[in-house]
Amino acid sequence: MNRFYLASIVPRAYYKYYFSILWLAIGLISSIDLYWAIKNQCTIAQNEENPIGQYLIQLDQGDVALFMGVKMAGTILALGILIFLYHWKQRYAWTAIVFLSLAQFWLLHYLGR
Repeated sequence: MNRFYLASIVPRAYYKYYFSILWLAIGLISSIDLYWAIKNQCTIAQNEENPIGQYLIQLDQGDVALFMGVKMAGTILALGILIFLYHWKQRYAWTAIVFLSLAQFWLLHYLGR
């Protein structure tokens, strides 16, 4: 099978719209995460579970600015790579965006707890 097909009932012309919706969802959920991290910056140094995040907060003397900058740069890089993959190898792009979207929706669920 050379081509990647979502389903035989979904016209191929709509694939780009589904990809765009997932791409936007990744960016929006990342923005929500960033908002909540900044909103709760007074407690994030104690509550951050990500070891890289903890290290960046300690490196910045307890401030979240460095952590948030690195986090947003990582999101922008990931979104850019997804666009590149979509134009280069759509099968890789779809695999990556599905897993990233699932991770982001899990994060959104986790933030809502």
